[in-house]
Amino acid sequence: MYTVTLSDGSKIENLTMNGNNFVSKSKLTEEMFTNKLSKVTVNDGKTHTEYSNMVLVQVTQMGDECWFILREKTKEEKLAAAISANANSVTDVQVALAEVYEMIFGGN
Repeated sequence: MYTVTLSDGSKIENLTMNGNNFVSKSKLTEEMFTNKLSKVTVNDGKTHTEYSNMVLVQVTQMGDECWFILREKTKEEKLAAAISANANSVTDVQVALAEVYEMIFGGN
């Protein structure tokens, strides 16, 4: 049996595996994973493996079971997230510079 622990400490327990799918008898939703995948620990009963920056690929209801797949973010996805996070601060600097130029050259 597997246990998946999300970054907020919540656990999804009594899981089995089918290929790369975790299989749960409990009802799961995508919202249960939202903003909780920055650190994920998977315990198979013998060892535990820690992952960072995971992505939920899908949650699927299959009869009375829920199947879900997690994967690590690619380098490209991590880079895009870093660029996006810094985009606002770059824009703020550009706006401030434009205002300074306008004051200098606009006579204000």
